Amino acid sequence: MKRIRTIVLTGGPCGGKSTVLRALREEFGDRLVPVPEAATVLFEGGFPVPGRDIEWSEEWQEAFQPAVLALQAALEQSHALLAADRDVVLVCDRGRLDGAAYTEGGVGTFCRIHGLDEAETHGRYDLVIHLESLATSHPERYGTQGNAARYESLEQAQALEHATREAWGNHPRRKVIGGKRGMEGKIADVVALVRELLGEDEGSGADES
Repeated sequence: MKRIRTIVLTGGPCGGKSTVLRALREEFGDRLVPVPEAATVLFEGGFPVPGRDIEWSEEWQEAFQPAVLALQAALEQSHALLAADRDVVLVCDRGRLDGAAYTEGGVGTFCRIHGLDEAETHGRYDLVIHLESLATSHPERYGTQGNAARYESLEQAQALEHATREAWGNHPRRKVIGGKRGMEGKIADVVALVRELLGEDEGSGADES
């Protein structure tokens, strides 16, 4: 029986999501369907970027988060259609609760504002993989270079790392991949988790927290 399994790849800024996604595509080929990050799609499509086009403000955030959430839902739905007749893994570059990390009051407030049920939202994703940000694992190496849409300072990135962990903290299957082993270690752990989800392996040493 064909079945789509859905993974969220999340984490604080500069956690290596793009690099890990490239590695997963090379490893699993057409058994993996990547879903792009909604925020990046919006920025590349002309949504003003704080620190580059506009000063960050609560008004900007209030306009941005509903746009991200609506696009995230549409991207997930459309990419699931692409995968409907195959036994595949859908890998989302962030998921519907990531916006809680940018919302004062966290996931409870975020869900109330946007009309989401936290448990129902969790149920959309078989696995949540959190990649630790360089801002907390190796702060001396953190920088905004490499991503034109990244605007967070080191202190902001550290706060977002912790807030993103909290946003997904109640998911029944959330794995945290630490950054101390470097990018190769992150890739190895994530590949093992995907193989486990596909029933090809017995799991990895990733922390569950």
